[in-house]
Amino acid sequence: MTATRTDNRLLDTPMQPLRCRACAAELLVRKSSWQQTSVQWNAEASATCRELGAAPLPGPSLAGCSQLRETIRDAATAGDLPVVEHPTA
Repeated sequence: MTATRTDNRLLDTPMQPLRCRACAAELLVRKSSWQQTSVQWNAEASATCRELGAAPLPGPSLAGCSQLRETIRDAATAGDLPVVEHPTA
C-alpha cells in the first residue's frame, strides 16, 4: 500500500482573486512559473467574459481570452500576482 502524498503547493501560495481589466470578471489565479498559470473560473466570470462567448472552445479557458492573459501577465510583471518558481530537484 502506497501512502498518498498531500499536495501542499496551494498552502504556500494559494490562488488569489484577479479581476480582468477588460470585462471585470473575477477569477482565482495562481502563477506556478512564468510558463504555467492556473485559473479557476466560476459561473459569474464565465458569463461576464466578453471573449468566451465568441471562442470556439467547449468551455472557459485561459487560451480563450486574450484580455485575461494580458491582465495576468501585467499583474505578474508588476508583482501584484506572485510567480512561484519551484526549483527542480
